[in-house]
Amino acid sequence: MAYHTGVHNVQSAKTVEEVMNALYYNKRDYAYIKENYKRLAKAIAKQAHYDNLTTDPEKTAKVMEKAFEKTFKIIDKLLPEVNEENLEVLGRAIHMNTDDPFVVLRNAGIDVEPELEEFRQFLAEISGKRVEERPRFRGVNTADLTLETHKLLGILNGLKFADYSEKAVGRALRELDARVEELMGKKNLELLGLYLGFQRLLERRDFERAEEFLRELS
Repeated sequence: MAYHTGVHNVQSAKTVEEVMNALYYNKRDYAYIKENYKRLAKAIAKQAHYDNLTTDPEKTAKVMEKAFEKTFKIIDKLLPEVNEENLEVLGRAIHMNTDDPFVVLRNAGIDVEPELEEFRQFLAEISGKRVEERPRFRGVNTADLTLETHKLLGILNGLKFADYSEKAVGRALRELDARVEELMGKKNLELLGLYLGFQRLLERRDFERAEEFLRELS
């Protein structure tokens, strides 16, 4: 939305957040979003128009549809299904001792770089900015990965203290969603994988596996 409106501000993010929050409050998961993304695109466009961010809701809805579609391609390729095999591959790829996460992913038949670059070019196109092809991703600083893992463990401990209430889990998922969007913009694959894996497990309310996932990386 920020790229589509040509500005980067809190109001743009809030417009999308208002629609996504409604989904979380109604316990709508990723599968629901994929099935109903066109309706969601229209809802976001309508809200953007109401907030005086855009003047053409129909055009905005079309842009948001494409944004959803390209985002789905990245998520589905990075973590197509939450199972032991996929989590093991993802865990190895983002582990602090892994020099090149793309080697791990490619060996497992996963290559998300084309999809990430496609999304980046899409953002550049709708913002009217030309961009040059970027080099391959560089590994994340291991200290950063450890720090982020400990942050997620802190979130999980907070949920445990709150007896895993739906309100607390919903709030955590909203925070994770915002962080995932930020990491996608930065093209930080290692941290993106960490947050997506943790987010998927929280959506499934599989708190035990979420803790195991994080402990293996800490």
